[in-house]
Amino acid sequence: MLFNSMEFIAGFLPVVLLGFFLLTGSGRQRLAVTWLTVVSLVFYGWWNPVYVPLLVGSMLFNY
Repeated sequence: MLFNSMEFIAGFLPVVLLGFFLLTGSGRQRLAVTWLTVVSLVFYGWWNPVYVPLLVGSMLFNY
């Protein structure tokens, strides 16, 4: 999925933004950050899921 594809603009982005603003609006900032982390992994894994474990490992190591 590319940033300029209709799949991203009309599907993925609205769902992500809606979830983020609903969570932050209800005072759940930590859950909103978790939401963004999970949907980021979905976005990066959409092209090639083989790299998701590498990304998760990097995230855990850097945290």
